Amino acid sequence: MAPTYRQYRLRQWSVGVGVFLLSGVIAAVLIWNSEEQDLTEARARAADLASDHAQTLQRGIERALSATYAMAALVRQGHGNIVGFEAVATEMLPFYPGIAALGLAPDGIIRNVVPLAGNEKSLGFDQLRDITQNREAIKARDTGELTLAGPFELAQGGLGVVGRLPIFLDDAQGRAVFWGFTYVTLRFPEALAYARLPVLTERGYAYELWRTVPDTGARQVIEASANSTLDSPVERRLKLPNGEWTLSVAPIQGWGDSSRVWVKAVFGFLISLLMAYLAWLLHEMRMRDARLEVQVNERTAEILAAQRHLEATMGAIPDPLFELGLDGRYYSAHSPRAELLAQPAQDLVGKIITEVLPPDASKVVLSALQEANEKTWSIGKQFALPLAIGTHWFELSVSRKSAASVEDPRFLVLCRDITQNKHAEEKIQWMAHFDSLTGLPNRVLLTDRANLALSAAQRNGTSLTLMFLDLDHFKNVNDSLGHRVGDELLVALAGRLKTVVRDQDTVSRLGGDEFILVLPDTDAVGAAHVADKLLHSALVPFELEQHELTVTPSIGIAMFPTDGADFDTLSRCADAAMYRAKQDGRNNYRFFTAEMQERSDRTLTLENALRRALERDQLQLHYQPQISLADGSVIGAETLLRWNHPELGSVSPAEFIPVAETSGLILPIGEWVLRTAVQQLKVWMAAGMVPITVSVNLSSVQFRHADLPELVTTILDEARLPPNLLELELTEGVAMTDPLGAIAVMNNLHERGIRMSIDDFGTGYSSLSYLKKFQVYKIKIDQSFVRDITIDPDDKAIVGAIISMATSLGMQTIAEGVETEGQLEFLRAKGCTEVQGYYFSRPLPPAQFEDYMQRKSLEI
Repeated sequence: MAPTYRQYRLRQWSVGVGVFLLSGVIAAVLIWNSEEQDLTEARARAADLASDHAQTLQRGIERALSATYAMAALVRQGHGNIVGFEAVATEMLPFYPGIAALGLAPDGIIRNVVPLAGNEKSLGFDQLRDITQNREAIKARDTGELTLAGPFELAQGGLGVVGRLPIFLDDAQGRAVFWGFTYVTLRFPEALAYARLPVLTERGYAYELWRTVPDTGARQVIEASANSTLDSPVERRLKLPNGEWTLSVAPIQGWGDSSRVWVKAVFGFLISLLMAYLAWLLHEMRMRDARLEVQVNERTAEILAAQRHLEATMGAIPDPLFELGLDGRYYSAHSPRAELLAQPAQDLVGKIITEVLPPDASKVVLSALQEANEKTWSIGKQFALPLAIGTHWFELSVSRKSAASVEDPRFLVLCRDITQNKHAEEKIQWMAHFDSLTGLPNRVLLTDRANLALSAAQRNGTSLTLMFLDLDHFKNVNDSLGHRVGDELLVALAGRLKTVVRDQDTVSRLGGDEFILVLPDTDAVGAAHVADKLLHSALVPFELEQHELTVTPSIGIAMFPTDGADFDTLSRCADAAMYRAKQDGRNNYRFFTAEMQERSDRTLTLENALRRALERDQLQLHYQPQISLADGSVIGAETLLRWNHPELGSVSPAEFIPVAETSGLILPIGEWVLRTAVQQLKVWMAAGMVPITVSVNLSSVQFRHADLPELVTTILDEARLPPNLLELELTEGVAMTDPLGAIAVMNNLHERGIRMSIDDFGTGYSSLSYLKKFQVYKIKIDQSFVRDITIDPDDKAIVGAIISMATSLGMQTIAEGVETEGQLEFLRAKGCTEVQGYYFSRPLPPAQFEDYMQRKSLEI
């Protein structure tokens, strides 16, 4: 039967009263133990203080008494005859503080005392006969030990103690005979100064120094802080020659503190009252818990039902659901598809979003959380997440949970998987810009890329090529083999076209068998090369199933900016050029303008002819003398390349050198020039010619080739020619294209002993900060400045500045194109070191140059 409310209340008050009484008893016991402990600690502290002072006092008295031994040594040393006792005692006295007098008492009668002042009454005092002191004196004589008498009234006045040491001297028969005493007098309170007893009073303690008189057993007080009796004092004893002295110490205020006891009692009462209240309250809470238990059971059933409903709802959600903080911390994670999570759900809780997702994805999530914090919701933000099953796209729906203002906000984040939608969008986007058959850009993407390339070309001042390519007789393939084979042919052709062009070029399909190519930064020569490669690539047979097909294209070429400034105009021009190619027999290409077509034809003709020029011995070297203005002697020769073709005739280097550089033929031709020039110099020197420097021009392709320094050294070693007789000329433009790379190559050549010079100086842009770092010893002034130096003040100033600058940098100068006496005189006046030009000689074949050198040697 359950207790009634009245019974429950009665039990509640009974428990409270019982706890109060029990707590009171416990508090009383604790207070009593605390007071006992405090008393023990207080007595221990007082005992320590008493012990310290007692030991100090004992050491002080013992030290003072030790002075008797020092005086006894003097007596024994003089065998009873003491000379200068007063002087010795006076010197000893400061070393024994507390001693009132030092004295000698032969036969017990005081004869000598120091200091005498104040102690005059003691002279003649017989210590063995005085009834107040003779007991300790006789004891000292009979025992032969140090004794201490007192405290008592001293003969010289005042209270004190006397320490006596008996002295025995040997007589003529060797027997020890009593001589008398050495003694010290300690007067109180000076003798007690060692103990510093008043300090005890300063620390709150009363003290009393006393002894028990041996004869009477009476208590004799030696020193006390007050006349009152001490309350249960602690005591420490001093062992002295005349017995024990005792130092008693007790607190002035007594050992107990009633106010402290009352504080503890009040505190104990309050604690007991609090414990009673807590017991009463605990009973009250049990009553409340009993009532709440019923409510909790009811609510638990409701919560379980709601939880089952929530689990069923979340199980129906196919996408990951998270609870996150504003900082991206996971508080919960749920997903019916574990493969859509970056980590298992149980591993996510407690982590930060940046620890789980890649930077781009975590940035999107944090942005959505921030937006939801400001607007309470955020939808539509998307991110890609690489997973084990592949990259998936998610769209976020974020909602801020309701919370108190002091709590950190939390958010429900639903990540909807939109990967299929993204793939569909990408496919639609791809189909909008790429050809579905070949995968090449369609007209839309082609137009965008072409306009971008045209804008860049216009901005940078460069050329651009647009090609229109159409297959010849492609209709016959579709009609005879079917559209499926025709489509496979177009796909294979598209793959070949992409292999011919560069990464920055665009190959697109307009439809059918029509293709357009956009080639940025490509001039007419480059366009001709690409078109030729396209023609040769298409001629390789295509193997499609059991068929082997060969197709030929017709290509039309339009150039920006010559043929048009926009994509549509260039497309029309390229289309017209393509039809002209078909009219001219197909399987070829045509430029839109006749001038470009002729230039292209000429370039290809030169390239094809130049490929055979070396093996057919069509190239020759001519040498132009270089004259020293110091003495007029020939100090070098510049090597100049000449090409005589049986059909084309004499081709200018200005025309065929660019073709050689573009086609890659400049490397074998340049090697041939270097080797031929070095060998020719060796032949001349073997025939007796004075050694001169032969200079050879380097193209930009040669200079950038990694094997150039090794190649030059090999050629010189083969001819056994000193490296200082070879000079390599580099144009200013080539050197400044890559200054740091040029410095590295020049340093390499310089270390091998090969000379370098800068050609055509003044026609380009030089940085003096780099020029002074170039390992060159000579600067060649371009003939465009020399030509008018006698009439053009600007040319005069430029040439003078170049010579002055070179001289300040420690370099030589050579002027090319000198043709008149006036030019020569100007250069000599300005300090130019060398010259060359038609004024002295035009470039000569080897035999004529040798004759010229012989004539110059005869003139000198």
